[in-house]
Amino acid sequence: GARAARIRSARETFRSAAMDIDNFDPHIADPSSTVNMVLKKAKTNLGKRALMKKAPKLVETEGKMCVMLHGGKSSQVLKNLITDLSVLKKGECHKMTRKNDGIRPFEGGGETSLEFFAQKADAGAFVLGTHQKKRPDCLTVGRFFDYHLFDMVELLVRNYKPMDSFGSVGNGAVLGSKPCMVFLGDRFETEPALRMAKNVLMDIFRGKPATRINLKGVDRVIICTALEEAVMFRQCVIRYKKSGTRLPKVELEEMGPSFDFVVGRHQEPPPDVKKQAYAKAKIGKKVKNVEHDSLEGKVGRIYVEKQTGLEELAMMKMKGLKRERRQAAEEREAAMKAPKKSKTDDDDGEDSD
Repeated sequence: GARAARIRSARETFRSAAMDIDNFDPHIADPSSTVNMVLKKAKTNLGKRALMKKAPKLVETEGKMCVMLHGGKSSQVLKNLITDLSVLKKGECHKMTRKNDGIRPFEGGGETSLEFFAQKADAGAFVLGTHQKKRPDCLTVGRFFDYHLFDMVELLVRNYKPMDSFGSVGNGAVLGSKPCMVFLGDRFETEPALRMAKNVLMDIFRGKPATRINLKGVDRVIICTALEEAVMFRQCVIRYKKSGTRLPKVELEEMGPSFDFVVGRHQEPPPDVKKQAYAKAKIGKKVKNVEHDSLEGKVGRIYVEKQTGLEELAMMKMKGLKRERRQAAEEREAAMKAPKKSKTDDDDGEDSD
C-alpha cells in the first residue's frame, strides 16, 4: 500500500520532469536518446559533470551497471544465487532485497517497473529471480537500451552450489575484477536462445573495456559448457605456478558459484531498435594513403609522377670534374692536330715489302 503509493508518486514526478538540454554536451550525449531528462537541474559544475557522466553516450567507456532484484515470488536458491552474482559484480551492480509483484517482463506492461528501476539505478542490464510452479528457480537476464527493455532470456537453474560450500578456495581471486570467459559447445552458435544467453552473460560480466591486460590481473575464469541436456556454469580461480620458463604453469580450481541451467523463453529485440543499438560512432573520414603503425606511428604514402627533363638541368659541377673535362678536351685537340697516315703511304709500304 504505502510502498506502491510512493512508487506511483515517484513515477509521476519522473514523468513531469522537464527535459534539460543545457546540461548535455552534443559531442558526448547521444542526440537520438529519448531519455535525456533529469529530475533536478544542476546548480554546480560538479553536479553538471555528474549528469554528463550519467547521460547516454555514443561510445561507452564504463562497465555496464546491473540491477539485481526479485519478483513477486522467489526461492532461497535464487536469493543465494543472486547474492553470489552480486559479489561477482561488486562495484557494478545494484542489489534489491524486497519483492516486486508487478514485474513480469514477458507480459505486456509488466516491464514498466523494471524500466523505472533501471533508470533510477542507471543500469544497462538486469537479473530477475522468480519462482513459479511452471518455471521453478527461474533466473531472467536481459539488457536495456535507452532505459527500455532490449532483450532477455530465461535460465532455469538446477544443481546450485553456493560459494561458501567451496571454502577458502576463492581467496586468491579479487572479486569484482575483470574475469576471463570461456564458452564451450556448438550450441552457443547454432541455437538462437543460447546465442542470446552467451551475448547477455558476456555483456553483464565483461566489466570495463580494457586496452592492456596484465597476466597477474587475470585471476579467475567463468566457464560455460553446453551439453545436450543442460548448460554448466562454473567459475574457477587461476593459480600461476613455476614452470622453469618465462610462461607460468596455469592450474584451475573451482571456487563457485556452480549451477546448471536450461534455457526457457527468450525475447529478441525489435529490428529497428537493434540496428540503432548496434550502430557504431563515426570517428571521422578515412584519410587516403595514411596508416597508423604501433612502432612508427602515423605513416603516409606519397605518389610522385615520373620526372622528365632531368638530363637538361644545369647542375653544379665539381672542380675535379672540370679538370678531367679539360684534359679530355686537350687530348681531343692534340689528336686532331696530329698528321694522319694516308692510304698511298700504306700501299707503297706493302709493295716495297
